[in-house]
Amino acid sequence: MKLILMRHGESEYNLRGLCNADPAVPVGLTARGRQQAEVAARRWRHAPIRRVYVSRLQRAQETAAIICGGHCAHIHVDARLDDRRTGFEGAPVESYLCAMGAAPDPFSWKVAGGESYREMAARVDAFIDELAGVREPVAMVVTHHEVIQAVAGRFMGLTMDAMWRIGVDHGTSLEFDLD
Repeated sequence: MKLILMRHGESEYNLRGLCNADPAVPVGLTARGRQQAEVAARRWRHAPIRRVYVSRLQRAQETAAIICGGHCAHIHVDARLDDRRTGFEGAPVESYLCAMGAAPDPFSWKVAGGESYREMAARVDAFIDELAGVREPVAMVVTHHEVIQAVAGRFMGLTMDAMWRIGVDHGTSLEFDLD
């Protein structure tokens, strides 16, 4: 199976530099984010995508809906694809990054009610393990930056530090062979 990992389009919180991992907090796409999703929809319009997996967050679901406009794809919502629960909901991303960077082991660090980068990677691994049993030629996953880092790190055999350095812009995708 070909796995297409796509980062959602730019969101309102991305513009404001704020954290959001709570599906109950509605954070939609910007006009630019919708354009990014439309470009991706055109790029993938001829791919035989029948399954699209998406997180519970609004920005990812909006992106998936735009992409699926040209496909008869079934959209599957899976909480394991949600953005990392940093514990900094609505706070500046810079505050979260500074706190994580100051920790002795940034990849195991977490605040009360949050999850560590390692924990996030483990839940994403469980999703990929399950996805490996699906028999489709192509599956698309519309999700978030750190989730994409974890999947890419798994397929590329990277350390946590190397995974962390993977950059994926809004509305762009990576491809992997799941077989």
